[in-house]
Amino acid sequence: MRPRFRSRATAIAAIAIASVLGVASGAFAAGPHRSSDRHHARGSVMISAASTCVGASAPVGTVPLAATKNAVVCLLNIERTSLRLRPLRDDMRLDRAAQGWTTTMVTDQLFSHGRDFGARISQSGFSFSSAGEDIAAGFDTPRSVVAAWMGSPLHCRNILDPNFVAVGTGVVSRAVGQFSGDAATWTEDFAAPRGARQSGDWGAADSRC
Repeated sequence: MRPRFRSRATAIAAIAIASVLGVASGAFAAGPHRSSDRHHARGSVMISAASTCVGASAPVGTVPLAATKNAVVCLLNIERTSLRLRPLRDDMRLDRAAQGWTTTMVTDQLFSHGRDFGARISQSGFSFSSAGEDIAAGFDTPRSVVAAWMGSPLHCRNILDPNFVAVGTGVVSRAVGQFSGDAATWTEDFAAPRGARQSGDWGAADSRC
């Protein structure tokens, strides 16, 4: 089976988020597609998560980088486990891929997934059967960037993909170009290892995203 991935990108005013997953390309306008009841339920999860995950509300640069990354993974896993999905494990190889790409985006002042994000993940040493990537610029805390991703259906589906088991986080305390000056730039890489059994149960993502 060939690895699968696809890319999508969007910009909203001075804040930008983009998502990659699957096998086709396109553009979209981000925004939650939920009833008000589901929206309030997710808000309750995020409020609880912010108090549970150390550093979730700390601006990038005010706490150690490792604490910021741990807070992001903690928030992602609260979203997943609240829907009975298995938690993601932090993977050093995906961390290297995500951090390296975030640094490249800021250095080059270019907000994109590049030519082949799957190759970046493979070059990190992670052999994958499926992979996804969310990027963002203009968010200064783990809580704000995860809330933005969860508020966008395609980013949310990366986070709640039932097949992903590993994650890596990249963050730089500067934004890309026009995206909110002093706020941070983020990359989140998700993957399932080659040979892993693939699930077709997207019920959790369908109900939340």
